Amino acid sequence: MIRSLIALGCVVILFTGCGTKRQYFEPESVAGKVKYDQNLPAQIVDVSRHGATLENGQIITQKGIIETRLPKGFVFLGEYGDRYIATSKCGDIIIIDGSGNKIYSRTFKQGIASASLQENVLAIVDRSNQLLLLDTQKDEIYFQSRQDTVYALDARIAAPYFLNSLVVFPTLDGKVVVVDKDTGRIIRDVVVSSEQFFNNVIFLDVVDDRMVVATSKRVISINPNMTAFLDVDVKDVIVLKERVFVFTKDGRVLLTDSDLNILKERKFSFAVFSGVIHGEFIYMVEKNGFLIATDLDLRTVNIYGLPSKIDTMVYATHDTLFVG
Repeated sequence: MIRSLIALGCVVILFTGCGTKRQYFEPESVAGKVKYDQNLPAQIVDVSRHGATLENGQIITQKGIIETRLPKGFVFLGEYGDRYIATSKCGDIIIIDGSGNKIYSRTFKQGIASASLQENVLAIVDRSNQLLLLDTQKDEIYFQSRQDTVYALDARIAAPYFLNSLVVFPTLDGKVVVVDKDTGRIIRDVVVSSEQFFNNVIFLDVVDDRMVVATSKRVISINPNMTAFLDVDVKDVIVLKERVFVFTKDGRVLLTDSDLNILKERKFSFAVFSGVIHGEFIYMVEKNGFLIATDLDLRTVNIYGLPSKIDTMVYATHDTLFVG
């Protein structure tokens, strides 16, 4: 059965699927219940950092559910203006427009881990940890750099980031590599962490003059004057102006300044965060069937019960959480 959920204020949660009997987080008090309200057209079958793919080929972006449908066997990687990138397990990559028309396609020997697009430049990280820049108009690869071999990946994989005349590549072995977009020259690389397994970059964002990058074991914040580190088991990260929220695998929420100095911490014992959305408040969906709401200073917390536990895929936009 496909169901959906509408939460507080403008926050909407769409839900499909059934709960499980496993129990982790049990709050002392619950402020209320959240009810189901809307429907997803199909179940979520794949989730990336920048969107999700439904079983019927529709995609979910930061704008919500898009009517455009992907060809069978393809999953969504990202939205760039009115163009969408998708890939298959066989190494095919396509760019389509809002009507589903194919603008570009190419097949690679390796599967695609993540990709981004700016004008005619396609930036790719493949699953062998090779970095590529490709001119889609000429169908030519003009930058190619193989990084260290990886043997195990975290399912959360960040996408390349276009920053003015630069491309910032998140690698699968815990680095960021900065490349000149026009010449393909490597400008700089930075080691985020050096774990042997599951060390791919899972988060990459730039706010003003600061870049925040995370693997599953470390968060770093880089500005022109310094690089700061925070060692923690990372579940998710939110970067706002002059503050960073780090959600940990052991149920903590850390509020830091832009240099990753911890300002405040909230602990939700045994909580497993499935998704996070933010606006005026931060909402954390907990797998045992709760919605945890807190203000941006972590001063007040309200916990609401969901109709069931969550054992399906989750994707969050800035104001909506899709569970399917």
